Amino acid sequence: MDNLIMNEKQKEFTAWLGSQIAACEKRREKLLADERSDESDFEKIKANIYDIFRTVFNVALKTSNDDADAARRFFLLKAEEIPANWKAAYDRAKQHDDAHKMQIESLKLETMQDIKTAFQRIWEVEA
Repeated sequence: MDNLIMNEKQKEFTAWLGSQIAACEKRREKLLADERSDESDFEKIKANIYDIFRTVFNVALKTSNDDADAARRFFLLKAEEIPANWKAAYDRAKQHDDAHKMQIESLKLETMQDIKTAFQRIWEVEA
């Protein structure tokens, strides 16, 4: 992948993450206005996950020295490593019948899957 294509894909994925964060924040404000604080908290969690992986993506780019494949490998590795803790927390919550904690960890895992799907759609498609 040449640098021009890599830059375009980088911009597109970063913009997608930013739009997801903004959408979560907008839904969060609306839910707060409707006094639906639990649901508002879920939107905050989702926004945090998108923001975490925006940071991971930026680190992948900085450490890859313009090597698109190295950036892809780094990002996908972190996309497996980080959610492993959430899966373990979900399993522990399930053992203790903690429905609230299960819902939070499930939300994190679903958001991560959304991120991975978008990354693969944007980054791994030939231009």
